[in-house]
Amino acid sequence: MFDLWCTRKLTDLINNEAPFKDDVACAAFLSHIINAQKIWWNRVIRMPKNDDPDIWEEYETADIKREARQTTQSWLDLIADHEVELGSMIQYTNSQGISYTNSLWQICNHLIIHGQHHRAQISLFLRNSDIKPPAIDYIHYSRSEFSNKNMN
Repeated sequence: MFDLWCTRKLTDLINNEAPFKDDVACAAFLSHIINAQKIWWNRVIRMPKNDDPDIWEEYETADIKREARQTTQSWLDLIADHEVELGSMIQYTNSQGISYTNSLWQICNHLIIHGQHHRAQISLFLRNSDIKPPAIDYIHYSRSEFSNKNMN
């Protein structure tokens, strides 16, 4: 839910401030985060690679929140399934065709860290356009009404 919360805050800000110098790049990075989550989802549930989106496919800013919500819900449903063990080993092939094995919890951690990496880049784009980025560190999420509502 943290990741979705961040995406919503950034998307709202980008929509409210656009147009600005790097608004397209900001939306592209948000789209990239979502696409990476979809690709990893497909790897975990063993979908054919031809179901993967292009990693840099860009969504219209009007669609980013919906895409993020749908992707987040898929991950939440998987993790909430009582049959799923976070220590389960997932065998997959990366985009270069190399096979790897990682645990589900490692993949989930990767997705959160990957998202934060690109959200930091978005924050730099915003600052370079004299726009103050929202506070999107995890502690801000944990204090938020959104977090508290979803924890109950």
